[in-house]
Amino acid sequence: MSLPDEMLIFIVEDDPQYMHALQHSLEQRHFSNIKTFASGEECLENIDEKPTIVLLDFLLGEGKMNGLQVLKEIKKFSPQTQVVFLTGLEKLEIALETVKNGAYDYVVKNEAAFERIRNLLKRIAFEGQIREENLRLKKGRKIIGIVIALLLIGIFTLLFLQLR
Repeated sequence: MSLPDEMLIFIVEDDPQYMHALQHSLEQRHFSNIKTFASGEECLENIDEKPTIVLLDFLLGEGKMNGLQVLKEIKKFSPQTQVVFLTGLEKLEIALETVKNGAYDYVVKNEAAFERIRNLLKRIAFEGQIREENLRLKKGRKIIGIVIALLLIGIFTLLFLQLR
């Protein structure tokens, strides 16, 4: 699951204009499998879909779960999902807290945010490709080891039978 159009992306943003602008920006770059949610609660109702990435607003409106609470729930139910925080707050403490709780990164909503998000998504996709390739190589090595072991057993069995 590493090509942009194969990645399932959730956008959790309570500002509909920002959410649609971000979605449009990503779709222009071939990220097409996107679902949007106005609250963390809506996102969590759909977490069983196991999104590759969740772009999560830190502040999600009064009376609703905040982004940090949503992050903790996402990681409980879908630990492999990468979460990138979006926020208008440029506070180091918040960034550190989100990363400490399992966020992949933290993006401040400014004029460079959309480009930074697209670059992060590409990096996450690339890392996914690397992980998949490593798994394939490990499986391949295991199979080769088994084949060699079986060949050696066969050779030793033939030698043993010839010596009898």
